[in-house]
Amino acid sequence: MKTKIAGRRGTTLKQFLHGKMKDAEFRRHYEEADIELKVALEVSRARTAKKMSQQDLAHALKTKQQTVSRIERGAQNVTIETLDRIARALGRDLQVRFVPPRGV
Repeated sequence: MKTKIAGRRGTTLKQFLHGKMKDAEFRRHYEEADIELKVALEVSRARTAKKMSQQDLAHALKTKQQTVSRIERGAQNVTIETLDRIARALGRDLQVRFVPPRGV
């Protein structure tokens, strides 16, 4: 049985995905994921890289932590304006581009 490290709440998203990406079916679904999930993962990764909590990001955006949580779960549809505010709060630039589908 695994023991938890003191002060940690569980598996990080990065750790979870690292393990799950070994499953071919999961990887295929992940790669075909809706844009909401892709945006959610980008926000979560950028926030983690900046060493900010969801509460920290919420404060910078003048919103609630629950809103940031919904965005990071892909349960909140966000506007380009909100994405730009998130990017600036994380010290990043927002880039939107259209690319050909994979395999084309």
